[in-house]
Amino acid sequence: MNNLYQELKVAFILVAIICCVTLCIQFFIYGRLSWGVIQWTIIFNIYYGLPLSLINGRLFEALNKIFPWETQAKKRAIAGICGSISLTMISLFLLNFILWTLFLTVDFSLFIWHRGSRDFYLIALIITIMISISMHAIGFFYEIQNEKVITHKLRKENLASELNALRAHIDPHFLFNSFNVLSGLIEEDKDKAQDFLTGLSKIYRYILEQRHEDTSTVEDELSFAKRYLDLQRTRFENSIFLKTDIDPVLLQKKIPSLSLQLLLENAIKHNAFDLQQPLSISITADVNNLIISNNRRARGHINGSNKMGLQNIKDRYTLMSSRDIKITAAPDRFTVQLPLI
Repeated sequence: MNNLYQELKVAFILVAIICCVTLCIQFFIYGRLSWGVIQWTIIFNIYYGLPLSLINGRLFEALNKIFPWETQAKKRAIAGICGSISLTMISLFLLNFILWTLFLTVDFSLFIWHRGSRDFYLIALIITIMISISMHAIGFFYEIQNEKVITHKLRKENLASELNALRAHIDPHFLFNSFNVLSGLIEEDKDKAQDFLTGLSKIYRYILEQRHEDTSTVEDELSFAKRYLDLQRTRFENSIFLKTDIDPVLLQKKIPSLSLQLLLENAIKHNAFDLQQPLSISITADVNNLIISNNRRARGHINGSNKMGLQNIKDRYTLMSSRDIKITAAPDRFTVQLPLI
C-alpha cells in the first residue's frame, strides 16, 4: 500500500511538472491561455501522464530486481530504455484507442490511418526516447556516485581499522623496550624511573583519548611527540635532538591523529645514530604545511618495516583533504610535509 501511495505521489508530481511545461510552451507560442485550453491541457496530461508514469514505475521496479544497477548497470540501462520505449508506445496506442474509438466514437480505420494519428506517434516516440535516455543517464550517474560514496565509506572504515591497529600496537617494540629501560632505571635511579613511567602513561592516555578522533591540533600532536621523544632519549642515551619553530597561530590547525608520532617513529626505526652522530629532527611550519625533517643515515636492515604508518597517513589525507602529503628523500635528509587542515 505504501509503495502504491509513493508511486501515485511521484506520478502526480510528474504530471504537474509536464502540465506546467506544456502550458508555458503554449503561452510562449500563442501569447495567451484561455481557461478552456488550461482545462483540456490538465485533463489530457492526467489521462496520459498518470498511467504512463505508473506503468513505467512498475517496469523500472521489476528491472531493478532482475538487473541490479550495482552489478549489471549496462544490462539495466539497455533493458530499461528498450522496455520503457516499447511499453510507452503500446500504452499510448491503447489509451488513444480507448479515448478516440470508445469515448469520442471515431471510426477505427480513421483512428488507425489518419495522418494526425501517425504524427502523434512519431512525436511521442521521439519524446519517449529522449526522456527514457535522459532518465537512465541520470539513474546511471546516480548509481556511479552512490558506488563512490559506498567505496569511500568502506575505505574510510578500513583506514579506521588500520589506525586502530596502529594505536593498539604503537610499535610493540617501543613498549617492550620501554619496559626494559624502566626495569633498568628502577635499579639505577628510582626517581628517573618514576618520571619515565609517568611519561609512558601519558603517551598511552593520549592514544586512548584520540582513538575515536580523525584529527588533532598541531599543539596536541606536538606535545605528545615531545613526550614520546623524551622516552626515546632515555632509551638511546640522549642521542636524539628535536628542534621546533612553529608560529603560535598555526598550533590550532589540525593534522591526522598520531601522524606526527608515526613519522618520528619511522625516523628512529630507519636511521642509525649514536652520541657521536645523533638523530636531529626539526618540526617547522609554513602557512599550509607542517614540515618534519631529519638527517639521514640509513640502517642496513630493518625488521618489521612495512611502511604501514606512512601509507596510512597518505590514505587518510586522500579521504579528508584534496591535498596530499609531500615526501622528499635526499641522500642525507628525509622530509615530509603534512598539509594543515
